[in-house]
Amino acid sequence: MAKTVRRPPAAKPTKPTAKKPPPTPLVEWLAAGVGLFLVVATIVLIASEAFMADPSPPQVEVRALEIHSSGPGFLVVVEARNVGGSPAAGVLVEGELERGDAPPETAEASFDFIPDHSSQRGGLFFETDPRQGRLSLRAKGYAEP
Repeated sequence: MAKTVRRPPAAKPTKPTAKKPPPTPLVEWLAAGVGLFLVVATIVLIASEAFMADPSPPQVEVRALEIHSSGPGFLVVVEARNVGGSPAAGVLVEGELERGDAPPETAEASFDFIPDHSSQRGGLFFETDPRQGRLSLRAKGYAEP
């Protein structure tokens, strides 16, 4: 009969002592919080613009801001404000100056693009002083961009 030799049990592999990582610094948590806030705020802003956009057509209002003498004539600085919910392209603005019995003098300016709820400035040139008559301003038309 063969004799069995008992061997001592194999040593269990030792686990390396796992060091606990240092706690996350407060500044890192604050930076992560600010980043999360910015991402959420951006998503909310984009979603609100998409779902609550004003679908109204462009509504361009024109007003005179300043009058200057300019060379042989006069310059009327105008502001074209689009208070509608859609942008307008190629906006044509007309100014008409009426002076007593004289025929009315007209001037036109074109604005390439006026986004919704914003304004653009331009100028109208007249030969006579607009302060000496009745100046009326209006938007004549636009194109969809």
